[in-house]
Amino acid sequence: MKRWLWRLTVSAVVALSGMTGPVVFAEAASAPEVNVGEDREIAVFLCTPSADGCHKRYATAKQRRDVETFLKATPEVTEVRFVSRAAAYASFRQEFAGQKKVLASVRAKDLPESFRVRVSGEADRTRIALSANGRPGVGLVVDQAKIRVDAPLKPEISVFLCMKGTYWPACLHGRGKANKSAATAKEKKAIVAVIERIPGLESYVYEDQRAAYRDFVKTYADNEALVSATRVSDMPESYRLTMRPKADLASPSRRLKRMPGVSQAYDQGCLFRKARLFSEYGLEKLSPVSEGCG
Repeated sequence: MKRWLWRLTVSAVVALSGMTGPVVFAEAASAPEVNVGEDREIAVFLCTPSADGCHKRYATAKQRRDVETFLKATPEVTEVRFVSRAAAYASFRQEFAGQKKVLASVRAKDLPESFRVRVSGEADRTRIALSANGRPGVGLVVDQAKIRVDAPLKPEISVFLCMKGTYWPACLHGRGKANKSAATAKEKKAIVAVIERIPGLESYVYEDQRAAYRDFVKTYADNEALVSATRVSDMPESYRLTMRPKADLASPSRRLKRMPGVSQAYDQGCLFRKARLFSEYGLEKLSPVSEGCG
């Protein structure tokens, strides 16, 4: 993989994890890894009209039976559990109780039925996930053991800075002579000035590449391949903002994202919510699921 593409991948991992823990999507072996909780299941979501490759149709009863038969016959699979649309919707309503925007955006019919698959400790999880993903009637497969996004303890905004040789669109244009370069001292000064005027800001810290790399190594210590392929120079500098409860995170995230020298700015709580909706409920195209977090 080219270095600039690897840096995009690492930046995506860091953004999604908030440096608190890793998204591996079953359908793309080169995608970054993300973990959600202690669950070690592989979620096999069946087709809905909004799922890619499902031709705007739900999985048929026959396809559902065939997928179940296939999963139960797969070596190294120890348990297959079916989750109905009604059960998924009840769980969704309970988990997101009080989040009116999310609840209003999702109807019971939007949620896919799914099979939750447990495998033996020595199983080739990627092979099992990929083989399930190719079955008729399957819309999405997510290995939940490889999606590690922890809910932030407090409202947080992460502001990632441009790196030298970056290919993030925001770093390539509109910065004059600084285009394609790392964030300049002048850009950082302007970013800090905006940060310090944000309503509801409790505190903020600056994280340089070495500090980011130490956190990265600690967080991904169980993924030797990822750590060994990553260098200090691949890590983005960032500002981490802690906000007061009930503070507006969306407006400052959008403002910071537009500033010269900033590659990405995210509301970490929004990223966590999107990861949960994707990995636990198979939702990826519904608003506000599909809207940005910055």
